[in-house]
Amino acid sequence: MKDLNQLLQINLCETPESWERIGFNVDFDSSGASISVGNTKLWFAHNSQTSGINSVCVNGISGNLDSLKFEPAEKTGPKPPCPPHSNHVERIDHLVVTSPDCDRTTVILEEAGLNLEGVRKFGNTPNRMRQSFFWLGDVILELVGPDNPTPEGRPSFWGLALVSSDIDETVRKMGKLCSPVKDAVQPGRKITTVKTRQLPIGTSIAIMSPHVRKK
Repeated sequence: MKDLNQLLQINLCETPESWERIGFNVDFDSSGASISVGNTKLWFAHNSQTSGINSVCVNGISGNLDSLKFEPAEKTGPKPPCPPHSNHVERIDHLVVTSPDCDRTTVILEEAGLNLEGVRKFGNTPNRMRQSFFWLGDVILELVGPDNPTPEGRPSFWGLALVSSDIDETVRKMGKLCSPVKDAVQPGRKITTVKTRQLPIGTSIAIMSPHVRKK
């Protein structure tokens, strides 16, 4: 695991019951409700005025970065192993951020201490898109937006891609609440998407099979 700038917590404006419906074990205690996924906690702070990901806690980073809220991270001791979820999800693959101006957002993320690890462009002009990748510990921050900046809109936390140890069982568990399994962009991997609007969940969710080790 890459400890530097580890993604510790994602703060969700959601109701935990919707996540329970798709096979996540929700922990309820005096401080509220949360889900542990790998080294990251999903924290529920329901807000009837909005939905989705409100903010994140990342080790070593805090403040508003181009409208993206990075809350101060609390220092905690070693985490106990989280019990397996019945949907077989075991960790977060990447956190997806959208931006109308990837150049500007990239500069601000780099100034905060994140390193740009790679860029992928796809599509044709004038609708050419860009994906830029940064590490948040063992989670990838994937910045997505138009290759040429647009004047409208602002960056936002858009969704999550999660990793399942058995994606066929994940789909069987979720039933009609997810799409059929198909090939992912990454060679050798499979993917399904959760039908979040039916739940309702404001965070876009994809679930993937594990990374394929290169021989």
